[in-house]
Amino acid sequence: MSSKLITVKFAGPAGLGIKTGGQLLSQILVKHGLNFCDYNEYPSLVRGGHNTYQLTFSLDQVLAPFYQVDIFFSLSPKHWQSHLAEFSKNTLIFTEEDSKTLPKTSNFLFLPIKELAAKVGNPLVQNTLCLGVLAYLLNLDKKISHDVINQYLGKNAAINITAFDLAYDYAAKKFSQFVSTKSKALTLLRSNSLICDGNEAFGWGFIKGGGTFYAAYPMTPATGVLHFLAQKQDEYKLTVVHPEDEIAAANLAAGAAFAGAKAATGTSGGGFALMNEAISFCAVAEIGMVYYLVSRPGPATGMPTWTSQGDLLHAVNSGHGEFPLVVLAPGDRQESFDFAVASLNLASQLQTPVIVLSDKFLGESGSNNKDYSKIKPKIISPEISDLKTLPFSRYFLKTKTGISPLSFPGTPNGQFLSNSYEHDESGFSTEDGQIATAMVKKRQQKLVTAKKLVPKVNFFGNSKAKKLIISWGSTKGPIIEALKLINDEKYAFLQLTCLWPINPNLQHIINGFKDITVIEANSTGQLTTLLKSQFNFLPSRQLLKSVGRPFFPEELVVKLST
Repeated sequence: MSSKLITVKFAGPAGLGIKTGGQLLSQILVKHGLNFCDYNEYPSLVRGGHNTYQLTFSLDQVLAPFYQVDIFFSLSPKHWQSHLAEFSKNTLIFTEEDSKTLPKTSNFLFLPIKELAAKVGNPLVQNTLCLGVLAYLLNLDKKISHDVINQYLGKNAAINITAFDLAYDYAAKKFSQFVSTKSKALTLLRSNSLICDGNEAFGWGFIKGGGTFYAAYPMTPATGVLHFLAQKQDEYKLTVVHPEDEIAAANLAAGAAFAGAKAATGTSGGGFALMNEAISFCAVAEIGMVYYLVSRPGPATGMPTWTSQGDLLHAVNSGHGEFPLVVLAPGDRQESFDFAVASLNLASQLQTPVIVLSDKFLGESGSNNKDYSKIKPKIISPEISDLKTLPFSRYFLKTKTGISPLSFPGTPNGQFLSNSYEHDESGFSTEDGQIATAMVKKRQQKLVTAKKLVPKVNFFGNSKAKKLIISWGSTKGPIIEALKLINDEKYAFLQLTCLWPINPNLQHIINGFKDITVIEANSTGQLTTLLKSQFNFLPSRQLLKSVGRPFFPEELVVKLST
């Protein structure tokens, strides 16, 4: 096993607590002062199928899960076959299958998991049995492990601690030759770490950014935000609504924002398609609200539980008609938090739709992070305009920024009309060509203003590098980890964080490089298409992936080196 990085993976059918076991392991590792990043795969099934949970951990920061597995647990027979490419000659593979029938290329080790579970008296402790074996192999502290199990399993903790200890003792008898060298660092504690995935990080950003109203219809992989905020609604005085469908969710949030709430909705591709009319409505009515779009492979239902970056152009071109909107794309959990705050602020400032574009890989993958509950970011709230000049012109044309004077229902002297029609300055519907042209031009001016307010690009590496990688979103972690492995100063990485509007200064950065590679998890190179629409852009090559799985660092090392 690597001395710097160790990757552990669990595989088996749904219903055996594979993800729960993995998340317990992540808690135990963090309590030992280690850093991790995880990733889980599951079919659209309640029971059965092939499910996996993996994490990569290290004393150093881990920005992405790695492909090569060091320790693998097959919780049921025949769940290791599809992972042979992830094994090396040093991988430890635990299974209860007869070793005589197993390949000799790796270390297959017999673990009588069902027999041990029977001794405990409950077949559902198989995940905790694996934890016991791991704790022995990795020299993890038993008391810390017990404390984590007690904290997170509650009334079921006792039987799981029994299972943990039984497996720990079994491993001590059978697998002592595979024990890792002890490290003093394992006794360090980092109590200030918060473990969360990208969806939960966005939820924390919504809360700490002053969000007050969230409406969503459950749709994988965006549902985690709905569940998270529902759990927090009493503590933080939120209104969280689960309506009948995505159309209702978007329009409820729009109504709340119209009334003065800092509001958002969340969904995935198919649900976002249903929200497109609401996006156009928010644009013409100048209602600032946030749309959290967590992508999965399409078209239509596609692959509901897998990942994709296939909705970039859908997000940028969402809604009918021409109007200003902002599209932000976080690349990790910290940015999911930051951009939730930023999106609420931008919606308040610009009075137009703001889309935060994530995906299943980022939304449902966890790591240890800052304690977001203790962060106090800058909050920009909607400001009621000076209403001394009457009558109030809600959609006043002569603004340098494109941003209109603001009033909410019930504000004295702030009455106005609002609907989905084109309108004059007071909100009265109009079909006058000159007024319509002036309103479109005024609203489009918000894009100029937005370019000054949105997050800047992130540049990693040597500014004198000869080769530039351009990407966005969840590919950030795998790319940075790949560049660490390559360890070549010839490469630099440009991460685009705002995908619309595109800042024209971006071209000056890109023009400084002759060898340009664009990396995206889609099949058509949507970022390349978008950049070509804004300026002369011809990358040397594109690395695209559209199989529902993310890029892994080792995979990118090979692709970048050929």
